[in-house]
Amino acid sequence: MDSTVGALTDHVLDQPRVSIQEIIRRHHVALIKYLRRRLSIAEDAEDVAQETYIRMMRYEGSTELNSPSAMLFRIAVNVANDHGRAAVARHSKRHTGIDDVELTSEVPSAEREVLASQTLDLLLETIEQLPPKCKQVFLLSRASDMTYPEIAAHCGVSVKTVEKHISRAIAACLEKVGSSV
Repeated sequence: MDSTVGALTDHVLDQPRVSIQEIIRRHHVALIKYLRRRLSIAEDAEDVAQETYIRMMRYEGSTELNSPSAMLFRIAVNVANDHGRAAVARHSKRHTGIDDVELTSEVPSAEREVLASQTLDLLLETIEQLPPKCKQVFLLSRASDMTYPEIAAHCGVSVKTVEKHISRAIAACLEKVGSSV
């Protein structure tokens, strides 16, 4: 046997075999404390530790680890980082960019309320300026919700006359406020 190979074999045989159970038993409390400080949600420390132990199992019986405890904490840092990235990804999937959302409100803007109030005032003024019979017919139609035959009977005029008064009133309103009515 080559003396170099023999020396390496003797060195490997001199190294203690790694017992993952012993490392976990010895460092569990310290690892949990470390992870609780490191993670944004302290309760996740147990989950990260469990994943760390699973990953650490691949080194069971190894003679190549110089510092098994350092390896344990290095794996824990990597698992914690993976856990954090996964949490960010889950969180971002639940959110929608504001550019993709149509922002609408059922409540009219202050500008729209002022415009509506001004338009209403103009319409009321226009209705007040209508000839008395035209005004009466129009208000019975719009405010009292009467049909044209009911208005005709109530005012003692024909349905055709009611239609003419309504048309005249609508034309006057449209002339004052435009087609926004």
